[in-house]
Amino acid sequence: MTDKHLPVDGSVQTYSDWPTLMERALDDVSRILRSEVHMLQTSIGATLEAQFSNALAQLVIVAVMMSGAICVLSAAILLLHQWLPWWQAFGIVGLPLLVVGLVSNAAMKPASGIETEKVSGATS
Repeated sequence: MTDKHLPVDGSVQTYSDWPTLMERALDDVSRILRSEVHMLQTSIGATLEAQFSNALAQLVIVAVMMSGAICVLSAAILLLHQWLPWWQAFGIVGLPLLVVGLVSNAAMKPASGIETEKVSGATS
């Protein structure tokens, strides 16, 4: 069976058999798939690089904030030590920190409990 196809340049090409057509079709499909995979790899690589950069920036910010908090706490303890013994200065600074941590922890728990009730209520 002889088929005639018009290529882009307008010339007529004649294919004498179907295997040649199938080979060209598979070649075109594989070329398209390779280019799609390459675009996907490029896209994923750029996204991963941006996420890594963002995570690194967040880590640096957290480290700087923790260093600042340690300096402020140390300054408060040293200030209190001018009038009180060391153990009292550490206790006065540590007790409010402990209370803030416990209150923060308690404030976080109801929020997660409400979401679980909403999810379980929606499924039943």
